[in-house]
Amino acid sequence: MESIAQRKSHRDMSANGTVSKQQLSDMLWAAWGITHEGKRTVATAMNRQELSIYVVTPEGASLYDAAANTLEKVTDADLRPLAGMQKFATECPLNIVFVTDTDLQPDATMQGYAAGAASQNVYLYCASQGLKTVVRASFARDELHKALQLPANKRVIFVQTVGK
Repeated sequence: MESIAQRKSHRDMSANGTVSKQQLSDMLWAAWGITHEGKRTVATAMNRQELSIYVVTPEGASLYDAAANTLEKVTDADLRPLAGMQKFATECPLNIVFVTDTDLQPDATMQGYAAGAASQNVYLYCASQGLKTVVRASFARDELHKALQLPANKRVIFVQTVGK
């Protein structure tokens, strides 16, 4: 109940406030981890599991591998300027990018539902840890898609900035 009461959007994040590796691991698991029998921490329509989650930091961008609970490096480039239009988002050390697979789930409403549920888990995790977060739709969509090397059937839905 405390986490729900503390859950809110913040834009006043420090460019120097880092999230620990353990916090990042726990946050990604809360967003899109595997709980039991291949199920996820959030439901998806018809269990299509269409989400992918990318992590954008000053050191580059990585894809979250839920089965191994690890990150797979996609690029060493700092994509934060593409992941946000607002200054705080381009300076904050962590942005989470929610991507959907339109082949697995063609229904945009269901894509939004799954990404929204995963994002809400990030909000609740952040509230429980004293971290700040905000979900945003203002980013360089086409450029970020290209920089993450996404195929045509993948679509960036939104970006969530996390910090202190």
